[in-house]
Amino acid sequence: MRAEHGLHADVHPHLTAADLPGLLADGNLVIASVHKEIRRPALPAPGRGGHLVLLTGHDHGLIHLHNPSGHTCDARRASLPIDVFEMFFGGRGIALRTC
Repeated sequence: MRAEHGLHADVHPHLTAADLPGLLADGNLVIASVHKEIRRPALPAPGRGGHLVLLTGHDHGLIHLHNPSGHTCDARRASLPIDVFEMFFGGRGIALRTC
């Protein structure tokens, strides 16, 4: 953990999708590695990881994320069921917090 600009970051090289709600509930934002085709979650995931998105929250079995390179408004600000998110998730991320 290192504090720069008031941010603390913890690198998580081995995460499961089930770990993410806990990190988010603890007040973190999470930068997660996902396949870039997460922008089209109705299609099968062609792979995992390699593209970064910001996880902003969770509730009722959904992961909320911001994908700045999404091709539509819905792709940029998405809420996906955890099992759908998991198909694209590379199993690694960075938890960010301000305190």
